[in-house]
Amino acid sequence: MSDELLRIKNDKGQIIVGILERKLPKESTRGTKIGIMCHGVQAHKNFSFQPKLAKELPFDTFRFDFRGYGESDFISIDYGSCENEINDIDTVVEYLEREYGYQLYAIISHSMGNLPSYHYVTRIRRNIPHLVAISARYHFSNLLRNYPKEFLKKFKNEGFKVDEYKFYGEIKRVMTTYESFSNFVSIDMSFVRELPESTSVLILHGTNDEYTTPNDAAEFSNVVPNNTLKVIIGANHSYSDHHNELVSAIREYFSDEFQSTRFFEKNKFMSSIPRYLNVEGVTNFRDLGGYPNVTRKYVRKRFIFRSGNLNGITENGIKTLNLLNIQNVFDFRSTPEVQDIGFVNIPGISRIHISIFKDADHSKEALFKKWSSYIQDYEGSSNVCMIILDEGGPAYKVVFRHILNYPNRPFIIHGAMGKDRTGVLCMLVLKLCGVSDDIIAREYEITNRNIQYNEDIIKTYYDLCKGHFTMDEIRKVMNAKYESMILTLHKFSDMYGTVDNYLNEYLGFTQREIDQIKNNLIADHAENIDNYKRDNELLHLKSAL
Repeated sequence: MSDELLRIKNDKGQIIVGILERKLPKESTRGTKIGIMCHGVQAHKNFSFQPKLAKELPFDTFRFDFRGYGESDFISIDYGSCENEINDIDTVVEYLEREYGYQLYAIISHSMGNLPSYHYVTRIRRNIPHLVAISARYHFSNLLRNYPKEFLKKFKNEGFKVDEYKFYGEIKRVMTTYESFSNFVSIDMSFVRELPESTSVLILHGTNDEYTTPNDAAEFSNVVPNNTLKVIIGANHSYSDHHNELVSAIREYFSDEFQSTRFFEKNKFMSSIPRYLNVEGVTNFRDLGGYPNVTRKYVRKRFIFRSGNLNGITENGIKTLNLLNIQNVFDFRSTPEVQDIGFVNIPGISRIHISIFKDADHSKEALFKKWSSYIQDYEGSSNVCMIILDEGGPAYKVVFRHILNYPNRPFIIHGAMGKDRTGVLCMLVLKLCGVSDDIIAREYEITNRNIQYNEDIIKTYYDLCKGHFTMDEIRKVMNAKYESMILTLHKFSDMYGTVDNYLNEYLGFTQREIDQIKNNLIADHAENIDNYKRDNELLHLKSAL
């Protein structure tokens, strides 16, 4: 772990000073997650709990002084506007992405630092996975209760007031105009309703906060689209005696276990429509739709489904597919796999067999070689996914052509287990729709709940290996790792740029066709829900989980 003091120059030549905390200083930061930490009024980058939090978070952080505070260049502070602070956040993020290759993962703000942070996430129209809002104020008009009437009358008549603040041992005099103050107490926080649902917000508040109340936190929780509320008993505004509790709560929120479980539980249903469906005899079956992008649009529901192979499907399972109006099944398995495991023809549903790999690639020797990559590390799993992207182009082109030409024909994509060949196509579809990398990787990870701990599947593949791999190693092979998909997304960006570029240069679609594919994949949320509410039978499908 290392600390580095950075001096970042903005477009006006002014300096913003901050501390970059790196967990692995000897490794490249390209594609690495970073959290930006924003302080409040009369505070600075090392205020209260911030240094401790920076050290204990599981990712790199940059905590900085807004201009007008701490070591950053001094400017007049306008409390009635946070445009300067929004610009500071933008300057810092742009610098860290350009110079270090970081990927913005979270913004963590305290007190008044929440105002520019909420604005930034709402305005920027980019995927920011997390916002942590600590001790945020919702009702600014309540500030008037803190001032005697005589003081406010004098303030209004004189038109300004001067306050003295101590920063790093230096006294600074700050003038606030009455106009600025009036604008400040008139701030309307209802704009947070417009936060993209793709940003998960952790709202934290202390019960003994002397400046804001837990009611403020409750107001945020009522209107922020995607949030988790955590109240810390006994904590004041700065968490003076509760640093450990605050840091622990934030660390728990960012833990892989919490994020994985939260994502799974939150996405069990798309409004009232179940995502994970019980198609009898089929494993790992789920709807790929319903995920949000930053423009507050959603991937179409009940259009693309992913699953493991359909060989064991029962009559009841077929009835469910008919109820879902499935028209086509795209089978990504190789010919040897199909010959060994078999396939099923379902009346009324067209099966299209388009192998991702060459048939020779599915000899046992080739299979064991791929599996050896899986059990090595995230890099190995990611390398397999990149091979799939390269070799699977012709097969994926067929599916995207279907999306282009038949937007009203729902379909299933599957391989043997519905993990990687299926998962890579799902990655392309979701990324094309503007879904965040974080959501894409969590969606990929859901497969673990369906196959990784299915002992029947584990034993089947263990027997297939005949002693080449242990049971624990087979479980690693079955593990759809969040980190592997994140790494694959970074490699994809480096190699292909965008999904538009992949579809154009590697699959041969024109930009006009690509735009139409996007149009066929993305829907307005409200209209999408109403369409399915008209189908009562569909709403009564049982959830698988």
